[in-house]
Amino acid sequence: MTKQSLANDPSIESERFAFQLRVLEDGAKAIQHHIERIDDILFKAKASGVTVWVAIIGWSVTSENEILLPLGFVVILGFWLLEGFFRGIQARYLISSSHLTSFFGDDKLLNSTFESRHVPSHIIYPMTFEESNLEKLRMYAKGLIAPSVATMYLFLGFVNYLLWLAVGN
Repeated sequence: MTKQSLANDPSIESERFAFQLRVLEDGAKAIQHHIERIDDILFKAKASGVTVWVAIIGWSVTSENEILLPLGFVVILGFWLLEGFFRGIQARYLISSSHLTSFFGDDKLLNSTFESRHVPSHIIYPMTFEESNLEKLRMYAKGLIAPSVATMYLFLGFVNYLLWLAVGN
């Protein structure tokens, strides 16, 4: 068989489409798995950050050493930056998930995919994200200022500041 006749062979076309559907399904599962895994990491990072912060504040108060209180700001900033980094990574997976959702929600595109028996290339799960450094920085910044992230760390910073004022006087 020639290359041209292989491309038009219905059984090969059917196998290729079935393969694309499996890759699409596996990709959707992998994206969801990564989002859940990063959520778990973020929960643990947040819990660790609060634990370390409380330990430093407790140490400072019990030892009556107000010099340790500014160290609480360092802990807050460090864990805030860490969480922002992971939120930026998670945002990439959320964008991929959004693309899949819009693909599955578009009846016209879905019907044409099954009629042509070809999944669009931008829908198949990418093994890597190809973004510029500027886009990665934008996602990182977006992760840092997300209300679900910033609110807690700003609150801890405010409490740390109040404690510093209270103990310092």
